[in-house]
Amino acid sequence: MVFENFSKDMQKLIKEKGFLEPTLAQKISAKHIIGNRNVLLIAPTGLGKTESALLPIIDKIHQEKSKPISVLYITPMRSLNRNLLDRLFWWCDKLDLEISVRHGDTTQAERAMQRENPSDIMITTPETLNGILPGKRMREHLKNVKYVVIDEIHELIGSKRGVQLSIVLERLAEIAGDFQRIALSATVGEPEKVAKFLGKNVKILRAEAAKNYKISVELPRPDASSLQLSEKLFLGEETTARLMKIKELIDSHRSVITFTNTRQTAEVLSSRFKTFSKGIEVHHGSLSKESRVKAEKDFKDEKLKALIATSSLELGIDIGSIDYVIQYLSPRQVSRLIQRIGRGGHKVGETSEGVIITGDEDSFESSVIGRKAMGKELEDIKVHDGALDVMSTQIIGMCLDEYGIGSEKVYNMIKKAYPYRNLTKKQFLDVLRFLGMLKMVWIEPDNKEGEFILKRSKKGWQYFYDNLSMIPDTRQKKIVSIVEGEPIGSLDETFIAEHGEPGKSFVCNGRAWRVIQVDEKKVLVEPIDNIESAIPAWEGELIPVPYSVAKEVGELRRTIKEGRKLEYPIDKNTEEEMRKIIEKQGKSHIIPDDKIFLLENYKDFIILHSCSGTLINSTIGRYVAAKISEDTGVAVNIKTDPYRIIFQTLAKGEKVIETIMKAEDLKETLEKDLERSSMFKYRFINVAKRFGIISRKARFDRLGMNKIITQYYGSPAYEETLRELFLEKMDVEGAERVLQEIKEDKIKIITEKGLSHLGENGLIQQFSEVMKPRRPEREIFDAFKNRLMHTRLRLVCTNCADYALSREVKDIEERPHCPKCKSSLIGITSVYKKEPLKVLKNNKKKLPLKKEEEKDLNEIRRSSDLMVTYGNKYAMTQAGRGVGTETAARILAKLPDNEDKLLKLIFNAEKEFAKNRIYWK
Repeated sequence: MVFENFSKDMQKLIKEKGFLEPTLAQKISAKHIIGNRNVLLIAPTGLGKTESALLPIIDKIHQEKSKPISVLYITPMRSLNRNLLDRLFWWCDKLDLEISVRHGDTTQAERAMQRENPSDIMITTPETLNGILPGKRMREHLKNVKYVVIDEIHELIGSKRGVQLSIVLERLAEIAGDFQRIALSATVGEPEKVAKFLGKNVKILRAEAAKNYKISVELPRPDASSLQLSEKLFLGEETTARLMKIKELIDSHRSVITFTNTRQTAEVLSSRFKTFSKGIEVHHGSLSKESRVKAEKDFKDEKLKALIATSSLELGIDIGSIDYVIQYLSPRQVSRLIQRIGRGGHKVGETSEGVIITGDEDSFESSVIGRKAMGKELEDIKVHDGALDVMSTQIIGMCLDEYGIGSEKVYNMIKKAYPYRNLTKKQFLDVLRFLGMLKMVWIEPDNKEGEFILKRSKKGWQYFYDNLSMIPDTRQKKIVSIVEGEPIGSLDETFIAEHGEPGKSFVCNGRAWRVIQVDEKKVLVEPIDNIESAIPAWEGELIPVPYSVAKEVGELRRTIKEGRKLEYPIDKNTEEEMRKIIEKQGKSHIIPDDKIFLLENYKDFIILHSCSGTLINSTIGRYVAAKISEDTGVAVNIKTDPYRIIFQTLAKGEKVIETIMKAEDLKETLEKDLERSSMFKYRFINVAKRFGIISRKARFDRLGMNKIITQYYGSPAYEETLRELFLEKMDVEGAERVLQEIKEDKIKIITEKGLSHLGENGLIQQFSEVMKPRRPEREIFDAFKNRLMHTRLRLVCTNCADYALSREVKDIEERPHCPKCKSSLIGITSVYKKEPLKVLKNNKKKLPLKKEEEKDLNEIRRSSDLMVTYGNKYAMTQAGRGVGTETAARILAKLPDNEDKLLKLIFNAEKEFAKNRIYWK
């Protein structure tokens, strides 16, 4: 039996903890870990990976009396650190071992204690290990490391954080020797690649068979109750129906997590839930540490019934009470769904159960991902091979580790890391010279031919510690509608820098908006009609849908078209919805699938239906647009999704087909096109920060982006930006394969006139409301009026100075009177103003008033006069933001004879105030 391999002390603790039988993960890993073998342990969430890895190691360091720090446990998220400390403290305390956590939130006092009295086991993040490695005292302690455990390695391997860690581990090995490497991973598509990433001679162990999943796809239909609630929540009927279904599922289970793909969606769902349900909180990375920790603890203690979360709760936090997981709309990737559904049934032997709540065209993708997840068909992993910005920070890190280090030693250390296995000497030297030019490192010739001695500079030291993290700094500002006065979304500062001037328009949240003003915290906007001329807002990094998923969506369309039985984990509504969509499409056009692409026109849009996934469609779309512009001089805008490429151009559909049939030199054409794109600018700025070209704190609106890019044309920073874009945003190889299949007639392109149902869906999704009726002016002013009427103001009697009341505008009488003195001299002020009665009373007592108080007195008296003259129309004007007493008087003097005219005047006054306030002191 596995437990017999442990010491008597550990066996006693295992028995005390109640572990009667080892898990599958423990059975297959214990002898290899005890035998000092490098191990990659693959097991779904809830099969005890952490204990499988750490119990043998804890037992070994207990028996060997190893010097601290002997074990590093590296996790990708701070929340995992907190969770692990709670789980492992019991074992360490019983065996008289010290365990600590070190990350960005660790206090200075704790850090000092760790320097003086290091723990046996340190739980940390890749960034923190990178930061403490050069420290003189910590470096001495890290020389004792014998075991490194990397948790959730699948989360790191596909990002620059993982690339950074791969070199950091080689830097650690330089001082600690050949330590044992153990990685823990959820089910992954390419275990062999993960094993190579970890190191040499890695044994792959799989404990996947023991985990069962039960996944369904459900589409809620609106009914009378959801219609009524939708009006209250200001949401569409379909969204409200989904919300009600989620509430029903939460109520019928013990503990539920609902996952969304974006923070904005999580916030919207959470805010709407709070209006009619309790015990539900939101959890995402933008919240404060205190808010996240409280939400996690309350959820674990079952004080909360449910959490609405993004990927912030995707990883291995052990919240054992979860018995159900909801995914709100398609998770876009199979691996994400498996990871998320795995949050439920977190105990050994339990089935992880969950549902994708879908709607409309999303039902196809959700059905495919649900089936693939049940069959454990995961995506391949992409690694950032040869990332030059990561290498730059690590070169400086090595110069801090060892002053006067040889360039050959640095090169060889980097080459040991898997992402740099193909690094050439020329690439390395180019980056080295670039760092020298930036004065990050001093380069001196060595006695050996072609070698150099590298020494850190003061600037390099600052650069290294400013760039411990590879996670890009993304500052965002809320978009606030002047109509409702509420946030409708957010914009990245890079988008604002290029498109954020007052008067510019963009698309967000299903509407077109015009910028009124941008200040430190928000972008104030108003709704407009001309959506076709608006720029689709860049909304961050959407998860790409893989080719394999999109292709199967095409196959599923054909299955429905041919009337065959569907073998998918879907409910009746989902099947009916998909059949209805195919039926609608078939009435006017052919049904595009994996073997037939449809080309159609509407106004100046050309829509190519291509079930090829996010990256391939983006690649083909950019290539075709670039070629048409080059050949004809006609401008071409493109927007793509996993199932369509949409061109907005005066060129004809025949030109699109001709360009596809002649397609070649994709990489060269795309390079030229990307260099001119906004996407390149966004990425270049983040890469430039990681190279130290510009400060991490630099504000985009104060940067001359074009000038900086021109200055560094052809540099390693420029090359790295292109490499990153081709890896994350393009699939040249996949696009070439699809284009070749079109040329060989394995995929047919059929052109049909008019706009199909699926084409209309594409325009609604990508260019928002091109196809929908404009938002009527009546609706806009109803929303604006609703905001004014629910604004709270303070009523004050200027006669007796003994009556004040806070009230919403809608509740203010036409001609209010003071209940104490019966006077109609009722003034109105903002509820945020200092107590106005004090000024009135002091004036009544003939007490001297300060200059500011005199001003307040005159204003409140003026407002009472206006209230007598105009009644609650004046109250409505005072609810307008920035509409002062004199502005209100000017508005009312125009004698608007109906409410709509009055609302328009208040609306315009608010706009003027918003435009001009930035110039006020």
